[in-house]
Amino acid sequence: MDKIEIGNDLKVSKIGLGTINFGTKLDTNAAHLLLSKYVELGGNFLDTANNYAVWNGGDGGESERTIGEWLKQTKRREEMVIATKLGALATTKEKGFSKVEGLKRDVLLRSVERSLKNLQTDRIDLLYLHIDDFSVSQKEVMGTLADLVRQGVVKEIGCSNFFAWRVEHARLICQEKGWPFFSAIQQRYSFLSPSATADLYPQVALNRDMASYLENYPQLKLVAYSPLLKGQYNADQILDPAYDSLENRERLNFVRKQSKPNSWVLKHITDQFGGSAALVTTSSIKHLKEIMEDTDF
Repeated sequence: MDKIEIGNDLKVSKIGLGTINFGTKLDTNAAHLLLSKYVELGGNFLDTANNYAVWNGGDGGESERTIGEWLKQTKRREEMVIATKLGALATTKEKGFSKVEGLKRDVLLRSVERSLKNLQTDRIDLLYLHIDDFSVSQKEVMGTLADLVRQGVVKEIGCSNFFAWRVEHARLICQEKGWPFFSAIQQRYSFLSPSATADLYPQVALNRDMASYLENYPQLKLVAYSPLLKGQYNADQILDPAYDSLENRERLNFVRKQSKPNSWVLKHITDQFGGSAALVTTSSIKHLKEIMEDTDF
């Protein structure tokens, strides 16, 4: 499988494996089988977070721990690129994202230490800020990330669900201070686009502003989540009202005429912005095999 470069020395497969349900909806044994099949099919890019998956009844560490156990059992750590995210772990048992840890320095340091333990590794290859936190100065956030990179416990940094102007503000701070800047951004992105008024909170879909930003800063690589929109390209009708527009109906009609709609969409996404990655989340080895073997990379 073709790879793209993220940062200075990370080479990741264009199809990453989303592990959001590992250890909760998908039990450990099934998750380990899926991980091994993914590697067998040529993948090396694992995506997790320190809150996967609280909404499934877990404590947020299940996905990371499941990956850590697999890495220890298979001794494949050096083959893999491990990405995790922090900042969105709920601080109460209430559903939703109204009360989360955020991005204060002590939270970032404590969260990284916990993730390293869960993943049974001495470094995180790619660490994302899972959501933005307007209550904390970006200078504090980026300075803390710079310290983590300097310490060697984090290789590359990224952000997720950010607005373009906030990314640029962070870049200017890093430029002034000589700190490392984001090398990847993880946003909701597919061939169909949600309406401008769609409320996807806390998710942020890639819009024209961010697309323009990525075109102007090709060193910032896109990692697209929800690329297949939960089976949208297997249906003839728009499934999510947030995507129901005349343009999207026409786009869906076009995709449905392709011999392998899902593969066509993934190929389209990973060809954008000089080469991007797309995260696929599945519990089925058959589905994973179809996606990775049918997509022409």
